[in-house]
Amino acid sequence: MSAADRACAVVLDRLLLVLVLLSPYGCGELGSSQPGLIRVEHEQGPALSASSQLCGGSTLTAPHGIISTPNFPARFPVPISCTWIIDASAIVGANVSIVLYLTQQYVLGGLRFTEYMYYSDDYKVPSMNVYELSEDDVTSVPWIRFGSPYLEVRFTMDSLYGTHLRALDRLLDVYGFNITYEVDTVKPHTCNALRCRFLGNCYAKPDYS
Repeated sequence: MSAADRACAVVLDRLLLVLVLLSPYGCGELGSSQPGLIRVEHEQGPALSASSQLCGGSTLTAPHGIISTPNFPARFPVPISCTWIIDASAIVGANVSIVLYLTQQYVLGGLRFTEYMYYSDDYKVPSMNVYELSEDDVTSVPWIRFGSPYLEVRFTMDSLYGTHLRALDRLLDVYGFNITYEVDTVKPHTCNALRCRFLGNCYAKPDYS
């Protein structure tokens, strides 16, 4: 590549970055006063090998439910790749959206959320918004709200070591996550590991009220 070509590529990359930063289409709303805790990406990461342990694979159409790693809160096999689809297309109402409550969130990464305007086995219309949960989000963000009718939740992890939340002598034997989803408005009272001061578990009521 010539010097002129390299200079052109740099200009195009910077222009693309500016366009992404100035895009009027926002991210999923965070349940936190701290901005910028979720990284916005527009490309999928590399797929895991065929030896990955699979889980998920279901389409969730109920107005509320849970998404969890295998054997939660015990260890799960790695490498692992799990995908769930939340389909809220049949549920309509003012200010209704898909809300994820990070009630029992112990992994520090590996979770990626992709919004879709339409989703089926043979045809998908992405909304161009992809969100990846960061290590800081695990303790500072109790919920995330998404405005699209379909949400893909994808979890991948290669190792259990150094990838989980630990607090001195607490939370030493918990792995994965057990998060609650609901197609509704955001609840006024929520909790996560930090709000429980790492002393107990955060649960949703059986009726999700």
